[in-house]
Amino acid sequence: MLKFFFKTILVIFIITISILIFFTYFGFETNRFDSIIKNRTNEINRNASLEFSKIKIYFDPVDFSFLVKLKNPKILIKNDEIYLSKLNLFLSIKSFFGSDFLLKKAKVAFVDNDIKDLTKITNIFLPKILNKKLKKIFKKGTLKGEFFIPFEKDGKVAKDYGFTGKISDASIILNKELSIKNLTTDINHGKEVENGGFKAIIKKGSFFNLDLSDSTIYLKNEGNRTKVKATLHTDGKINFNQVKKISSLLGFKTDSYLNINGNADLKTKINFIFDNKFKIHNPNYSIEGKINFLELHTKEKKIIRKYLPLYDPKIIFKDTTIKLVKLKSEQNLDLNGLIKLNKKLDKFKIIKKYNLNKKSFDISGMFDLTNSELSISKINYVKNDGKKAELNFNLNFILDKYYIIRELKFLSGKDKIFLSKIRMNKNFKTDNLKKLEIKTFLNEIKNNDFSINKSEKITISGEVFDAQPLLKSLYKKSDDNILGKNFKSEVKVDFDKTLTGTGDNVSNFSMIAEINKGSFDKLNLKGNYSKNEIIEMSIYKTGENNKTLQIISDRARPFIKHFAFIKGFEGGKLEYESFITKEKTNSNLKIINFKVSKVPALAKLLTLASLQGIADTLSGEGINFEIFEMKSVTKNNILNIEEAYASGPAVSILLDGYIDKGNLVSLRGTLVPARWLNSIINKIPIIGEILVGEKTGEGVVGVSFKMKGPPKDIKTIVNPIKTLTPRFIIRALDKIKKEQQN
Repeated sequence: MLKFFFKTILVIFIITISILIFFTYFGFETNRFDSIIKNRTNEINRNASLEFSKIKIYFDPVDFSFLVKLKNPKILIKNDEIYLSKLNLFLSIKSFFGSDFLLKKAKVAFVDNDIKDLTKITNIFLPKILNKKLKKIFKKGTLKGEFFIPFEKDGKVAKDYGFTGKISDASIILNKELSIKNLTTDINHGKEVENGGFKAIIKKGSFFNLDLSDSTIYLKNEGNRTKVKATLHTDGKINFNQVKKISSLLGFKTDSYLNINGNADLKTKINFIFDNKFKIHNPNYSIEGKINFLELHTKEKKIIRKYLPLYDPKIIFKDTTIKLVKLKSEQNLDLNGLIKLNKKLDKFKIIKKYNLNKKSFDISGMFDLTNSELSISKINYVKNDGKKAELNFNLNFILDKYYIIRELKFLSGKDKIFLSKIRMNKNFKTDNLKKLEIKTFLNEIKNNDFSINKSEKITISGEVFDAQPLLKSLYKKSDDNILGKNFKSEVKVDFDKTLTGTGDNVSNFSMIAEINKGSFDKLNLKGNYSKNEIIEMSIYKTGENNKTLQIISDRARPFIKHFAFIKGFEGGKLEYESFITKEKTNSNLKIINFKVSKVPALAKLLTLASLQGIADTLSGEGINFEIFEMKSVTKNNILNIEEAYASGPAVSILLDGYIDKGNLVSLRGTLVPARWLNSIINKIPIIGEILVGEKTGEGVVGVSFKMKGPPKDIKTIVNPIKTLTPRFIIRALDKIKKEQQN
């Protein structure tokens, strides 16, 4: 009995297994579920209906359910037919024996359908919000793939649906200005994808003119927002139009650029969220790769041109590696490669950190300046193009607020410039400083070797200082002050030697001063040309906004050299006094016992006045003058000469006019040879006889003249005159009286 029972059980088991194997591999056809499946499809989406020729049912031992395969399935959506390559339904075993249609999941596959048809299918299963986005995005291309659609117990579509497929030769429109063309990509969606979103692996495609091959994009829908996480490999040409569009998405500003073009191979990782209107939020990204060539046409910047005279605003980068990382509140940039600021490429390196909350920049790096000309006018230094040079720097600044030079080191041969902890305002005026060390050479001769240190007060000391820029600035009121209004300190200066550019060097140069609000309130300066020749300078306040500058120099040549229209000047002692107010500077200049030569404007004037003999003297040994006096007013860098009078044995001159920043000279006046002047004065009753005796002259008394033009090209007009102006005679008499008194 027991044996029979086991045989019966075994037979039943074998029959059952055989039936299951048969159903698993061969299945059987039935029409039992035809109407149920069609009705259920219509319940899911009233606009869609399902058609098929027959049903074949298999047993699925993995899910322990029945697999219903529809033959020749197609979906009808508003009179449109979508042909499917596969439509498999997985039914609970209860569905087969009971009246309930318990659909566990479905698999829908299709081959090379128009990509627009994707939304017709997804409209059945996906939320309307996401489906509307798909309709806007996809424009053309073909699509093949398979949907995996799970169902809840109540028959609703579960959230963990999946999709695997491939899009070929598609165009995707992200918005009006951003699109992806010729896109071929594998797409996955479901549990296997990170965070259960969409994953696209791009085999081919272009974004603008950039190749997107080997790029990966993740998309995850969260209600009204879609999270994007992408790794984009872009290789190709870049133009300004593309850069502006991409920059607007990433929050970059391109206002300071006129044009951009180049070629780069970059890998970009980006995370952001876009809403229903495709507006991007919270972008974080990193860009890493190589810039093969990049031309940036920037706007002209005077501050750069001031120090790099040959600087070309069309900056070129070549063979440059780039790493750009943008986090929540910080943006970091590393650049390392070749840059062309002039005519040739040089090495450079830049590390930039930008704090988005504080809007502050930290920039450090290096520039090889071998192929650039460098000019620093304040210390009379020029580094010629072709001379090896390197600049290292560490800066911190907020645009239009402040600039801090934490450290700057410039080296070029024996030249060295070192700056430490220099703070400047938004106009690049110094508000504070810690230390400077400067050593430079001019024509292989050392012209600067000194240091500046600031603790409680500023101490400036060294072997040599080039004072030519300082002397050049004395006779003009300029806004080109290097000190800001917040600068305040006592100053002590000691130089072994000070260069003037004329050979009249000053030894034992010393100065004490007080600086307040960026200008000198008090100054006392002394130095020696020789044992018996001195120079003294002083500045003192005479009111809240008024100051007086006084200079006494036993040599006048260092101060005259910088008037471009005077080529030769010898001897002379100088006295200078100026009264400085906020609006203007009134000055009195006096020079005695000097000689001038090679003054083109004066030589031409003498020649036109038919005073060839005096003109020959000027071009030879030079013309001697006993005195030169000038009253002037300087305002807005224009030197207005109210009256200038020069008198000597050969000629006397009285003139007025103006000089505009050395760009333009405009003068008019009277010139009289000495023997004609004596003749006129002699005719003055009593006074003339006492002063000059009975000598008389003949011919023209003198000439009036006008001189105008650039310092190197002054045009001169002369007119003979027979009567001198009273002002000229008075000045001549004053001069003669002083001589007689002496």
